[in-house]
Amino acid sequence: MLTPRRATAAVATAVALAATTVACTSGSQPVAASAGGAGTAAATRSADAGTLHLALLADMSTPDPDVFYDIEGNTVILSAYEGLVQYKPGTTQIEPLLAQSYTVSPDGLTYTFTLRHGVVFHDGTRFDAAAVRASFARRLAVNSAPAYMLQPIKTMAAVNPYTFVVRLKGVVTPFLDYLASSWGPKMISPTALAAHAGTDHDQTWLNTHDAGTGPYTLSAFVRGSHYDLTRFAKYWGTRGAYSAVDIRITPDMNSQILALRSGDQDAILHSFPTAELPTVQSDSNLTVDNFDSFLTAMVYLNVSKKPLSDLAMRKTIAAAIDRDTLVKEVYGPYGEPAATMYPKGILAPGLAPLHYATSTAPVTGSPHLDFAYTADDSGLQKRLAELIQQKLQAAGFVVTVREVQNAQTYGFASDLQHAPDLLLESNTPDAAHPDTWSRIVWGTGGGLNFFGYSNKSVDALLDKGRATTDKTASDQDYAQAGELMAADYPILFLAYSQNVMVWRKAVTGVAFVPEEPWTVPIAPLDKAH
Repeated sequence: MLTPRRATAAVATAVALAATTVACTSGSQPVAASAGGAGTAAATRSADAGTLHLALLADMSTPDPDVFYDIEGNTVILSAYEGLVQYKPGTTQIEPLLAQSYTVSPDGLTYTFTLRHGVVFHDGTRFDAAAVRASFARRLAVNSAPAYMLQPIKTMAAVNPYTFVVRLKGVVTPFLDYLASSWGPKMISPTALAAHAGTDHDQTWLNTHDAGTGPYTLSAFVRGSHYDLTRFAKYWGTRGAYSAVDIRITPDMNSQILALRSGDQDAILHSFPTAELPTVQSDSNLTVDNFDSFLTAMVYLNVSKKPLSDLAMRKTIAAAIDRDTLVKEVYGPYGEPAATMYPKGILAPGLAPLHYATSTAPVTGSPHLDFAYTADDSGLQKRLAELIQQKLQAAGFVVTVREVQNAQTYGFASDLQHAPDLLLESNTPDAAHPDTWSRIVWGTGGGLNFFGYSNKSVDALLDKGRATTDKTASDQDYAQAGELMAADYPILFLAYSQNVMVWRKAVTGVAFVPEEPWTVPIAPLDKAH
């Protein structure tokens, strides 16, 4: 089943403070590739735009693509590594990357990938079907959190040097989305894997090195200080304009803002405070880019513990929060009320619209609520929790608000009677598919199902949706599962928040993939001439 990903997405919302054969083919150099060089045509690109200066608020957990399962640091992973397919920037459309084309059998069980010629790993090893097999095998052997994406595989084979075939144990509709995910399997040099295997399948070595095919190599990884990327001269796609990328670890947002204004930093990729945005818009050297993302804020309700074991009480909380007013007050123009229980763009809102109670009977007896929110660097979670507290207290509840660490939330389900009554979280799915959200957030045993909600009918619909090759029928199943879950009120879906980035105007070619929060493709970037 799914291993939980650290729920770090809460910080991203800080910007809002205030059954046929399927075949896809691309040319030898995709026009829009998140790692492969989308954007400005090569003839007009800078030969050397110099060094791009970025910053992260915190260290990434690891640069090992088979272990990395966070959000902060995705830009590093996707600059150094590539998968067989990817999401086209600005969309949820899957397109080939290291696979030049692919087909899916009518029964949805066999995936055949025709691989791109002329690709080499950073160590000079040729990319071919044997390398794909070695990369898939390594992810399964490491068996860290993202390994679940390949566990449906029954067999895999390098039919010839440029044809790789996978056969699944059963139909898994999100399988291509797994491969396109920013946390999906990436190609790693089999030469490097053999040379540095050690006793941990290369994990020690890949904690400070890379062995991918991406447009940049990881030339330095100094935890707590900086990461350096260097342009890969033998990259198969459109070469990055920037010859180097310097990524500093700068936990203080004010320090990042000062560096951005002085020109020492080229961008702030997330968590820029909304209150500061008017000054950005009046600064001739800066520009604001905001993009739709899958980031969703929500409140979990502990349905196994009084007083919220009472459905009527849960409906009262939904009405008291007054979600639409709350979202407008907190997120302003950079967020909107969640239209469905799925992140924006994953499932059409018309299939599973949210209809929360708007008025209920008055609360009696002053019930006490223990309301937890996950820690973040921006202060957004605390502000949102305090505003919800005010609304609930006005409705007659007595609410105590407290901060908890992300690691604590994963233990709540094992001791529900001592867990909080409410938990404020923000997160993002693993991929642009409804299964990669529903199954982990409210499916039984899901990694982000913090209060252990379980409904056998919901689970059956999720399994049914995952096991059909008919997309229309699958979407209906996921919609019905969501509606059935929502009727139990175990989670209140509050807001969709945008990813807001602030850039030096000299940087051009900024693109964004909704499935990749806090992340920017480096190769398409250039410096204004």
